[in-house]
Amino acid sequence: MQSSTLKATLRAAALSVAVTAGLSYAPAVLAQAAPKPAAPAATPAPAPAAAPAAPATGELKAPVIAVIDVQKIMQDSVASKGISKSFETLRETYQKEISTLEDKLRKGEDELRKQQTVLAPEALANKRRDFEKQVAEVQKTVQSRKRVLETSLNEAMAVVHKTMVEVVADISRERGANLVLARQQFVLVDTQLDVTETVLDRVNKKLPQVALNVPKP
Repeated sequence: MQSSTLKATLRAAALSVAVTAGLSYAPAVLAQAAPKPAAPAATPAPAPAAAPAAPATGELKAPVIAVIDVQKIMQDSVASKGISKSFETLRETYQKEISTLEDKLRKGEDELRKQQTVLAPEALANKRRDFEKQVAEVQKTVQSRKRVLETSLNEAMAVVHKTMVEVVADISRERGANLVLARQQFVLVDTQLDVTETVLDRVNKKLPQVALNVPKP
């Protein structure tokens, strides 16, 4: 087996596990419709000359808008930062494991190269097949660790996203908003419409941390 072939294989294996802590979680554009607020109680008033006309059936209310920076919540919340830190620790642990396996393969390749001139062709072919199996096992381990990283991160961030949506729904009811839009859709937004900081504060209080659920490899 050529050294360059093995190096290419090892390089591909190493790259596949290099999942960074910045792996993004991209939620769908948030457009949360809040329940309509209850109508205020009627106050006594002089009898009108004529009763106001009832609204036409199916008439829509004017939109009451709130805006939220979803990306900021998903990156800057206390829980998200904790997830990122745990994810990076796990990634480094897996990277060390893979590096150890790669070192073992390099030693195996060196040994195989030394035996090329002393072993019979059949014995050399058997050793080469065994070595290729070892390479395949390392690649399998790399892919397994990568899936663990991605799955644990996505599940943890989904908890943060769910909590954010619940908080947005609460704030929407309080404000009487019936349309919530993602800040990323607009260039300029009136600060009175932006509820990002309020949402962030409540998410931090409601969800201070989320543990990574790491399945056994």
